[in-house]
Amino acid sequence: MNRFLDSPVESQHFIWIASYLDGTFLSEFSYDSQKENSFYSIEKEKLIRFGLIGYGMNFYYEVFGGTFKLVGQMVEVFYKTDEKEYYLTGQQQMYKDVIQYKDAEAIIDPQIPSGNMDSTITQYNFGYKQNLQIDDVNFNFKPICHIPYGGRPIYLSLKISADKDLNGRLCVRKNGLTTEEFDAPLQANVAGILNWELTM
Repeated sequence: MNRFLDSPVESQHFIWIASYLDGTFLSEFSYDSQKENSFYSIEKEKLIRFGLIGYGMNFYYEVFGGTFKLVGQMVEVFYKTDEKEYYLTGQQQMYKDVIQYKDAEAIIDPQIPSGNMDSTITQYNFGYKQNLQIDDVNFNFKPICHIPYGGRPIYLSLKISADKDLNGRLCVRKNGLTTEEFDAPLQANVAGILNWELTM
């Protein structure tokens, strides 16, 4: 197994990793020293891929075009009306406004005054936000991949808004085939969110 698909630290099962055009990368924790690197030190101008690695798996998106690659499955998203299709991924531009965060929970014992509070990561999250001018419509698109613990499925939250009313469907394409379509009428400048489960 490639060691660069596993976390170099025991405290986190997944870490973020930024891959650059010159073949180098920056990981949340360095593989040689286990030193933590700042998310804000990512060089966005050189970025070609961003995502999470752990347990021998990788989850990432291609910065050019914004297409997701989730454990070997390519995921694309588009919005379709009766008149046309608006591709939210696959545009010929750099989707470099990267996002990553972790959900965690902590249990406090009220019987122990000023005791240590241990937190546990319950979900890892990454994605991006992007403004897209497609033909006569301006979209704001924010897809986030969520990797939860506890046997719950991996899913994408797809947040979308447009600057005009649209009566259409949000479509997800996996490995080149449109797998699902969801009715998603949009009111101008009002965001909607859809959660889509990834089937392995």
